[in-house]
Amino acid sequence: MNKQVSFAAAISILSILVILAAAPMQAYVADVGHVVNTKSGKVSGTTVEDGGEKVHIFKGIPYAAPPVGEWRWKAPQPVKPWSDVRDATSWCNQCAQRAGSRMGVSGQISEDCLYLNVVTAARTTSEKRPVMVFFHGGGLTSGTGNSLIYNNTALPRKGVVVVTVNSRLGPLGYMAHPALSAESGRGASGNYGTLDLIASLRWVKENIEAFGGNPDNVLIFGESGGGTKTLSLLTSPLAIGLFHKAIVESGSALITPERVTTLERAEAAGKRIASKLGMDNAENQLAGLRAAKWEDIVAAAGDKEVDFPANLVVDGYMLPQSVHDTIKNGKQHDVPLMVGANEGERGELQQNVPMLANLMSSTAKSKTYVYNFAHVPTGWRNLPCVAFHGLELPYVFGYIPKGLTSPTLLYLSAGGGCNTPDPKPDQLDHEVAENTMRMWAAFAKTGNPSVKGLIEWPAYTEQNDQYIHIGQKLQVKKGIKSSYVAPPGR
Repeated sequence: MNKQVSFAAAISILSILVILAAAPMQAYVADVGHVVNTKSGKVSGTTVEDGGEKVHIFKGIPYAAPPVGEWRWKAPQPVKPWSDVRDATSWCNQCAQRAGSRMGVSGQISEDCLYLNVVTAARTTSEKRPVMVFFHGGGLTSGTGNSLIYNNTALPRKGVVVVTVNSRLGPLGYMAHPALSAESGRGASGNYGTLDLIASLRWVKENIEAFGGNPDNVLIFGESGGGTKTLSLLTSPLAIGLFHKAIVESGSALITPERVTTLERAEAAGKRIASKLGMDNAENQLAGLRAAKWEDIVAAAGDKEVDFPANLVVDGYMLPQSVHDTIKNGKQHDVPLMVGANEGERGELQQNVPMLANLMSSTAKSKTYVYNFAHVPTGWRNLPCVAFHGLELPYVFGYIPKGLTSPTLLYLSAGGGCNTPDPKPDQLDHEVAENTMRMWAAFAKTGNPSVKGLIEWPAYTEQNDQYIHIGQKLQVKKGIKSSYVAPPGR
């Protein structure tokens, strides 16, 4: 009898398993709250309420192991998992750079800096919101993604998940050296900062669904040096499949043919850094360089005699060709691109933006969209002054009015002829920010920045030469090269 019961029970269990196997698999859905479970462990962030909507902010999540000691000048390594809930309510370190920057760099600076921040208003993991991964400016030598300009509630409330990334900078991120090239096994060195960015995108692919994001709908974007970082990924074969759209804001100079750093030139600069540190004839030069203080390395690289160019290295691995030649030959990632600059940026609007737009629109199947950001707050507009480098950022991220009076923006404002610390923002600035966020979010969602009822943004071609003028009103205009306006007195 017992054998008969056991046999019947086994048949019942087998039947249930057959039914489950035949049924369609349902994705596991979890709530997104101030505690989220990543592949490496749980993180606890901050939850704030804005407009009746809860927004979760996570700061300082590691996406790679600290690149210190033996891992200095090597590809980023996996994160060591943790068992407790990791606190993600404080900013991480800024990457190694010169202290006392005129642009307001402050706080802890360290080599241990491979962290990112996530801001999301998603309620559940099933929402699959578009992901916007932002790379900060500062050339490739300074800056940080740790700023409320980039990590506030406004843009995530447009239905996207925002990620901001810190990556190695200056000589810690871009120094090449013959010994490093030999050690790599690929005959290549430099570009460690870009390898960090690739690692951050791999983290997004593996973890962003837990924050309500869609790993198959990722936009990368950056301003100034962040545009350089974006172009590095657009043209690197190592970033294949990790992003699906790109925006370059006032950071297109890398498209020019002369912006090339060969491996030979980069290695020579690395040898000069070693010489400045007194390691010309060291028996084990790499061990000495890895034992040196990062502050001394940064100082040596900044010496005029050393002449270290913090730039992407055409190394045959991360970057097989220059950015210009890669796009000219159609070897870049074929994704929708938005590119533009601000009205007071002559070189960008007259040369770099049209060059990048022309090459992309002629060699990629995906569409290219061009803009000129021209809006200036009332207090500066009446001086007069014109839209300067970086002015679009508080509008892109909706951080009005505080973003307009940040140390970085006030430092940069002189470039537009704005000689007062009070921009006097008003309701119009909030409207321009709303319009800008809606277009950027639309591009993240669909690859087209048009917004029904707001603007129909035409794709750019060299023949139609059409772009969007972002001012007090949105306008479709023609002639991007002639859209520059000189600051007063220039």
